[in-house]
Amino acid sequence: MAQITPPVQTQSGALTGVFQKDGQIAVFKGIPYAQPPVGELRWRPPRPALPWSGTLKAEKAGTIAIQQAADFELFMNALVKGQGWGALKTTAVKLLLKVAPKPKQNEDCLTLNIRTPSLDKEAKLPVMVWIHGGDHQDGSANDIFYDSNSLARRGVVAVYINYRLGLMGYFGHPLLSRESAHGVSGNYGTLDQIAALQWVQENISAFGGDPDNVTIFGESAGGESVAHMLVSPLARGLFHKAILQSPANIGQMMFLRQPYRNNPALEAIGQEFADRFAPAGDDQIAALRQIAPKRFYDLVRQMRHFQHFYPVIDGYVLEKSPFAAFQDGDQARAPILLGSNADEGTLIYPLVASPFREYAHQSIPPEQIAGLVRQEFDDEAQALLDLYPGLAQGAETAQMALLGDVIFGAAVHFYALKGAEAGQPVYFYHFTRTPPSPKQTVGAYHARELTFVHDTTIPLFDVTAEDKALTQVMGDYWTNFAKSGDPNDGSHPQWPRFDTAAPRQMRLEIGSDLGATAVDRQPQYEIMQRRLLRQIQEMKALM
Repeated sequence: MAQITPPVQTQSGALTGVFQKDGQIAVFKGIPYAQPPVGELRWRPPRPALPWSGTLKAEKAGTIAIQQAADFELFMNALVKGQGWGALKTTAVKLLLKVAPKPKQNEDCLTLNIRTPSLDKEAKLPVMVWIHGGDHQDGSANDIFYDSNSLARRGVVAVYINYRLGLMGYFGHPLLSRESAHGVSGNYGTLDQIAALQWVQENISAFGGDPDNVTIFGESAGGESVAHMLVSPLARGLFHKAILQSPANIGQMMFLRQPYRNNPALEAIGQEFADRFAPAGDDQIAALRQIAPKRFYDLVRQMRHFQHFYPVIDGYVLEKSPFAAFQDGDQARAPILLGSNADEGTLIYPLVASPFREYAHQSIPPEQIAGLVRQEFDDEAQALLDLYPGLAQGAETAQMALLGDVIFGAAVHFYALKGAEAGQPVYFYHFTRTPPSPKQTVGAYHARELTFVHDTTIPLFDVTAEDKALTQVMGDYWTNFAKSGDPNDGSHPQWPRFDTAAPRQMRLEIGSDLGATAVDRQPQYEIMQRRLLRQIQEMKALM
């Protein structure tokens, strides 16, 4: 029987969790950090959690945010297929995933989980706040990839937050903007993340944490969310270090009131969506707040046209694109650790079917790829085509490679360059470990590093002794960085600080291939970043 922790006093009331690992780690789940965003609070900024009487049993994870899940099966099928297993195991795993119980989803999702090695208020342990990924449409703090006490065992307080997603978290509409004291709408999920960080500041000392030593970290959409925290004026002072794992933003440059490239204005697509459910007029939002989310999501999943509810440049929560903010030096000057995986595009390509996220909702025939590259890169198109053999003919493998580098690799490298230019301590990595089967085809795929960072054991996936050794190294690097702003402690290969004059990366790989090297794909990144600079100027012209 689980041992219950002593009551912990938060600003909203007392709560208990359970001890795990022979009483070494105290685990709390489902702690409300804000009021349920339901009824009249739907599509409004989060409000502080209401006090409760008695002692709350924080022993069970809360319900997760409502998920779009439109492409989840495609993603998982590509993941399973590419592991290099035999036909029997591949079929069995796909079946298991299909019949596995699904977590409960609800609008009432603004909770967080905590794992801590100490409940001493004077412990002042470093705090690591995890923001999960999932394209801002899916995922949760409760996912199996993060279900581990590994970080807490290394002497940090680990916090995992849920936030509103997709339509419920990023819906914009002119009437919602009119309601707002700041004249904006959308970005409710981002405001949830900020509210969770405020909760950490006010309460984490009761869990042994130091509110003056908080590291935010996340992967994919979570990594992008970390970038949002770095540039949002509303998040200043709420954290002190940042880790960005495969952040992406190139295809999600959305504005509240102006279309940009293939992205519609958020208010415009929100109005079009709202008109499907209620008559236009002053009462439209009130009517939408009475409709069950299932009706909304039935339409979203059927029509890609309505899958545009993402973080938005609104002039308030996000004053400008994170890329523009880093270009202008407007980001928080926190130490950053960041990087991407060698084969990011292998699992993303089936969802996009184009080497550019901006064209995700269009099917681009292979014979048109070279023309699209020339359209996007002008005079440098041929140089780029030469760097990706087979791309001129539209080969899928070449498109996957380009997609991964455009969305992730070059974007991360840009943040590293601009952070270093601003004088921030920057530590840059490239994760290259592939699944161990010699028949694998997915490479170091998107999200592959998660089990290494969190040291989670998922029985379905093969793990070697060398993988376990790399897991130990990466967990040490991540937590050392959270403690001091430097991943090094002398026990592993030295990770050099990123230097724009002689840029180097830490290659995260098994065995002797672990270590600092020259930056892979530097010529590709330079070409892509010149395109990005043009896009930044285009976006600035819209502000």
